[in-house]
Amino acid sequence: MENQNSVELIGYMGSDKSHCLAAWASTYAEFNVEMPDNIEDRVDVIVNHILNNGKRKRSIEELLEFLAQNNHTSPFRFSAFTFAATTDIATHIQKLKHRVIFEAENGESARYKDLKEDKFYLPKDWEGIMCTKEITGFPNVTDHDWMELLRYYTDLGNTLYRAALKDLVPILGKKRAKETARYFKTYNSQINTLNRLSFDGIVQFYHKRHDKTYVQDEIADLAIEMINCIKNIPNNPFKYSLKAFNLC
Repeated sequence: MENQNSVELIGYMGSDKSHCLAAWASTYAEFNVEMPDNIEDRVDVIVNHILNNGKRKRSIEELLEFLAQNNHTSPFRFSAFTFAATTDIATHIQKLKHRVIFEAENGESARYKDLKEDKFYLPKDWEGIMCTKEITGFPNVTDHDWMELLRYYTDLGNTLYRAALKDLVPILGKKRAKETARYFKTYNSQINTLNRLSFDGIVQFYHKRHDKTYVQDEIADLAIEMINCIKNIPNNPFKYSLKAFNLC
């Protein structure tokens, strides 16, 4: 089953005010603010009190811009985002190179479950680029473009995965059969993962991976879509944090 890679924001914690409060960590306790009973209201109450009574009169927008311009990034770690992603294995490996940025990740395991959906990704920019050379063991390949050939190769791998799994399980047991039959899965096979990042992590990931001139298109698309997900949160709670890093 051919799919495009995708990422979806399924939960978040924090806001521009959370980042400001982190920057004021050594200050807000001096105001003896009476905490409201509702925990969800506390950040708003503290931040509004500081803005109304503090000696420094930087607005939220001004403070976040000051922090970003002076590379004070630690306050931007006081937020968290959980993304559900479906990516090809090659892109997943690219993502794993950022384990410090990606604070937590979990995904479906080919060791403990059958990969029944056979999800895979095909690069659309391959379409129409014809194979120009005959390949031993694969007759008539010059009649097809490389995207068609990758689809065939992927389908073959999935077929062999299923066949191997059926024959290996009775002899090796389910776990060993699953963890070795997956060798037939190709790099464009897709897996589902959950990923958690802070706002600072997303900014770092975006700046390192968004430029398609220097990085793989698929990982760039993932970084760009994560930022778009944050932009589209109702009421735009990270408006000024995005603006501080020129991500509006």
